Amino acid sequence: MKKEDLIFRIAARCEAAGRPNNEDNYQVDENLADDRWGFTADKEIALGEKGALLVVCDGMGGMNAGEVASAIAVATIKEWFDKEKLTNKILESSTSIQSYMVHAIQAADAAIKADGKSNPEHEGMGSTIVMAWLLGKKVYIGWCGDSRAYRFNPTTGLQRLSHDHSYVQELVDAGKLTEELAFDHPNNNIITRSLGDPRGKAQPDTKEYDLCNEDIILLCSDGLCGCLRDNEIENVMKQHQTSMQECRDALWDADEAAGWHDNVTIALAQVISGGAIATKASAAQPISKSKAELIRKNRRLKVILGAIVALVVLACAGFCLYRFLPAHVDDKEKNNVDSTLVEQPAPEVDNAVKNKEDAQQKKAETPKEAEKKVTPKEQKEQVKKDAQPDPIQVKLAEVQPNREEPKVEVITVPKDEDSPAKAEVEEKEDKKEAPKAASQEEETTLDNGKQMKVVEQKADTSVTVKITD
Repeated sequence: MKKEDLIFRIAARCEAAGRPNNEDNYQVDENLADDRWGFTADKEIALGEKGALLVVCDGMGGMNAGEVASAIAVATIKEWFDKEKLTNKILESSTSIQSYMVHAIQAADAAIKADGKSNPEHEGMGSTIVMAWLLGKKVYIGWCGDSRAYRFNPTTGLQRLSHDHSYVQELVDAGKLTEELAFDHPNNNIITRSLGDPRGKAQPDTKEYDLCNEDIILLCSDGLCGCLRDNEIENVMKQHQTSMQECRDALWDADEAAGWHDNVTIALAQVISGGAIATKASAAQPISKSKAELIRKNRRLKVILGAIVALVVLACAGFCLYRFLPAHVDDKEKNNVDSTLVEQPAPEVDNAVKNKEDAQQKKAETPKEAEKKVTPKEQKEQVKKDAQPDPIQVKLAEVQPNREEPKVEVITVPKDEDSPAKAEVEEKEDKKEAPKAASQEEETTLDNGKQMKVVEQKADTSVTVKITD
């Protein structure tokens, strides 16, 4: 043995104990690097390059061959831990080691199911499993079900290294039950994971721990931990640390004295030297302590964190909606328009000045519009007509030079209305006379004594006349 080697010793026992039929099974190998499986109780040995292995299985099924299931599980693990299969690639890292343990346990699960299919009398059988692989300066724990792994050290006390896959343990984890009440719970035999479970492939868990001097690794079926409380197990181990055989037998006797009711399997491995120095800080957190208070605190913390996250998400969502909605983009674009392009309100102008300017503008525009509508020929006739004196005014000036200018009414009567002008026009049309020009005037006395002169007659629309008093 070298000084740096990890030195350990082993002891184990498996019997029917509180039942007539033993459905438990176990296997211990002190050196996986040789060809022989087994151990010598309390013999001090140096840990080999491929380590040492302890396995405990608790068969289930009663008349449906629970002992067969546990035996198949142990046999499968032995096959997987043959020295030829433990290659350097498997041993190179913690990840590869734990992955290999998971695959080995799942292989045991598959083997149990295969046997159940080929043997109808074995249908429904199953088993739990817990294993400890001492390798280097560490111990790797793998399990599926409620068989347990513990570590006792005089400095740190007793700690659970595994975590039960059971209904009662789930209640404890949820804060609905304390460890003390869980121990006597009527449903503490209901497990949630196992080998051979027809609901699906086995889902084992694994963990890694540093090995310290004076550590005692304990694997057991629920025939021990279901009958003795953790503090009772701790007291027994504390009093029997110098020999693993004595420790094993002391636990056995304590279990029997407590009125065991199941098969019992115990496997022990104690680190004598070569491990780390145990301290309170290096101890694994004991699972045996009640987690109810811790879970309640965690729940409150989760609720608070959840509320904060929800508020942040809502705030982000609101900002995104405000920032990226099209309506907001349009508003932003409108707001960014150059102020010089926005129509400015017109300055207030005095109404009188404005009306005057409008009138001048309209007056200036009227001739231009008229010019556009009058043809050159019509323009010449208009000039000629404007040059001639008004014959009516001339005649009136001659007849009554000193009289007041008579009142003159000029009306245009449509041809289809009843009037003297219409009658006269119609009479002329009957006589087939051509309409008179505007310069030829014809005077007619109306019924009211007024004088009417026909000034202009248009062939298609109306007659223009002048009426005087």
